[in-house]
Amino acid sequence: MNERNMKKILYVTNVDWNWIKQRPQFLAEGLSEFYEMLVIYRYWYNRKGLTLDNSSNITNLSRIYALPFVNRFPRIKQLNDKIVSWNIRRKVKSYDPDYIYITNPMQFEGVSSNSNIKVIYDCMDYHSAFIEDKVERRRLQYLENQLVQRADLVLVSSEKLKDNLLTDYDLYNQEEKIVIVRNGYNGKILKLSNSSKKTNKKYILTYVGTISHWFDFDVLLQSLKDFKNIEYNLIGPISKASIPEHDRIHYLGSVPHEEIYHMIEDADVLIMPFRLNDIVEAVDPVKLYEYINFGKNILTVRYKEISRFEAFSYMYSDYSEYKENLIKLIANNNLKYDELARKNFLKNNTWEKRAEIIHELIEQL
Repeated sequence: MNERNMKKILYVTNVDWNWIKQRPQFLAEGLSEFYEMLVIYRYWYNRKGLTLDNSSNITNLSRIYALPFVNRFPRIKQLNDKIVSWNIRRKVKSYDPDYIYITNPMQFEGVSSNSNIKVIYDCMDYHSAFIEDKVERRRLQYLENQLVQRADLVLVSSEKLKDNLLTDYDLYNQEEKIVIVRNGYNGKILKLSNSSKKTNKKYILTYVGTISHWFDFDVLLQSLKDFKNIEYNLIGPISKASIPEHDRIHYLGSVPHEEIYHMIEDADVLIMPFRLNDIVEAVDPVKLYEYINFGKNILTVRYKEISRFEAFSYMYSDYSEYKENLIKLIANNNLKYDELARKNFLKNNTWEKRAEIIHELIEQL
């Protein structure tokens, strides 16, 4: 399609575009097949533990600079939000988009209430659960309420997020505009090696992803007491957490996405040991899609949102069930799912497929 004939989307994200790809980057890239896109994004100064990812087919990018290192100070942070809002208003005026795609309620301050632009809100987190300051949380909830009332289309990545929006903002009479579009993976089905790369005699459990306050180290430490032949490898950035010192817990740092498969080839099982809270229970975890692509057994905490992964995973609700599953896996580590099931799942759960769904929804507005 000739770009001059395409409708225009102003796509706003708080994720620094040049760093490890997440839902906002993947969906923006997918939507660029159907629309002319201008992506405006926050530049983040604290880049420790992140891995640079420059691969993108989007060239129309605009970076927003704000005051660095002030997020811990809610009152000063509001100034940054005003800087972002001012930039959004400026881009709306100069770019004149048909749609504005918002990924965080704080961005809504930059949208004029009398604008004719169609508003799309992609809710991918339970945002208010991340905010400890009561004043700041009330402000976000006020803006999110304004946003969901004004939005022409609301996308959510999980059932739980939809339920939260319906109950928090009494949207039952507008439920039809809230649509679940789950997460996905990059679409490259890995060709798995038939030969074992395992060089370590111990049973290796590997975690890939952000290590934060919801990570359940108690499960790891208790299992290390109960099983002398296991060890843990942890890969990913650390945020608001510290890894306990133990000679069988190995932190391997953050690595570029294309190197992860090489890093986990000797793993016996991939794990997702989270403490359940409002944040976790609203997440459709990208890592489970990627774990299936890696072709390993999976051991994960159980919660409602991920019940559809049960055919691919061993799940636990408490430590005794974790231990029970681990005993089974150590005794027989044959893969729970076959190659046909793996490939069928992966083909139907790419970011490209998700972008196609969103395109169809936008065209109905």
